[in-house]
Amino acid sequence: MSTVGQIVKGNNASLIIREKKGVGLELGDLVAIEDGARRYIYMVSALEYGSLVGEDRLFTSSGSMLEGTNPNIEIPDKDLRLFRKVYINPLIEVRVVGGSPKAVSPRSIPSFLSKVRSIDRDDFSFLERPKNEIFLGKLRSGTKTLDFDYYLNGEEALSHHTLISAQTGRGKSNMVKVMLWEAMRHNKFGILVMDVHNEYFGVGGAKGLRNHPDAAKSLVYYSKNQPIGQKKLIINLKSLKPWDLTDVLELTEAQVGTLQHFYREYKRDWVRELMTDRPERDGELQVKGIQLISVQTLRRKIGNLFKVKLGNTGVPPVCEDEIFNIETMGESTINDIADRMEEGKIVLIDGSSISDETGLIITGAVTKEVFHRYEGYKDQGVLRDRPQIGIVLEEAPRVLGEAYGDNIFGKIAREGRKYKIGLIAVTQIVSVIPPEILANIGTKIIMGNEMAQERRRLIESASQDLSAYEQIIAGLDKGESIVSSIFSKFPVPIYTPLFEDLVQEETPQRKADQVFF
Repeated sequence: MSTVGQIVKGNNASLIIREKKGVGLELGDLVAIEDGARRYIYMVSALEYGSLVGEDRLFTSSGSMLEGTNPNIEIPDKDLRLFRKVYINPLIEVRVVGGSPKAVSPRSIPSFLSKVRSIDRDDFSFLERPKNEIFLGKLRSGTKTLDFDYYLNGEEALSHHTLISAQTGRGKSNMVKVMLWEAMRHNKFGILVMDVHNEYFGVGGAKGLRNHPDAAKSLVYYSKNQPIGQKKLIINLKSLKPWDLTDVLELTEAQVGTLQHFYREYKRDWVRELMTDRPERDGELQVKGIQLISVQTLRRKIGNLFKVKLGNTGVPPVCEDEIFNIETMGESTINDIADRMEEGKIVLIDGSSISDETGLIITGAVTKEVFHRYEGYKDQGVLRDRPQIGIVLEEAPRVLGEAYGDNIFGKIAREGRKYKIGLIAVTQIVSVIPPEILANIGTKIIMGNEMAQERRRLIESASQDLSAYEQIIAGLDKGESIVSSIFSKFPVPIYTPLFEDLVQEETPQRKADQVFF
């Protein structure tokens, strides 16, 4: 532990220290201050030059050094009148209570002129490892990674929702893979992932969740080209309901009414009948107020979504993609996926062969099935015995924006905690998510984001005061993040290792000194 500076000014919101020459503190660095029975941990939030030399002298000396004209008026390199002013913001205060350290939100400030030192692993000795832990990464001080593992309590994080926000290329998918890898240790979290790029399971020679020691009992993979031992992805369109489409698609009122009409008339065969062109039925539809243009538009949409070829009076419609079926195959797939989630398994659906909208429709259908079951368990008083459910939503604003506030995902965002169902929302755009939904997300993993509007929305909705973090968030590198959670007393800076490295270095048991915030 080395001294890095000394307090010279400030208040409870921010302190200013004079940096010791040669230290070179960076934005985001953590520092500690000992003050009797209290220890304070601060974060570097801004850097500034300080000088006791007049400005005219500085400009004259700078010109002399640049032009080499009069070395006699140059300022010596070790002139104590020149220094760096470092602004530090409070993170946590540790007090000794009853002989044991206790962390509290900062309620005081250190003594004037206190020495400031670099952070040390022992500064976090008060932290405890949670139950049902999910590893996210290692504690970080600026760009330096410390030897402390950071965990979330899986039950708490999933039930109160988690947001992972970053621009492209900053490590969102890597974070999700690391979280899922850790969740598989417990075999008590039922998590659904529509894997739009087929990157989580690990195909070919790529590392993936299939490499987990507990994959045989904790992982289920549905794919069009499933490996041995995994599930064939076949979705029967009879298992979908009209509201599975209206939750995701932007439809007119007339189109919604058309879907409802076909479902009322034909129940599970509503898709078959809608996709069958029967001219003799046109007049009947018009009498019932159904616009033929709505029918034709829906046929195009459904045909594109599920690769359904239109049928006619003599020839039934047919699915041209083996993922979808309109006859008898795949009728139990939605229920089967829900069953696996109820068993506490991670369920991956290979969505690389379907559109994003189609993947969201399937995800919504499974989510509704699980939600319906868990509503029943709550009414029966047995919900406590069921596994915690999580739904991974890639590009979450697609279904959490204002236009989709009443769909199943918005309902879970608002009410899911009561039913042990939570969202893991992944996005680079948070500004279109309604404030009330952002407020309901208990844990936000904030990664690098150079868009000022997105940073401000994240800062406004964070569980802690991140007003001094805007520039820090903008400069976060790949794998670096700040975790702001209602289950933490301060925003935690971490670095998440590459998933491939985690798989490579995996050992049966982690070190005993790992901690939780």
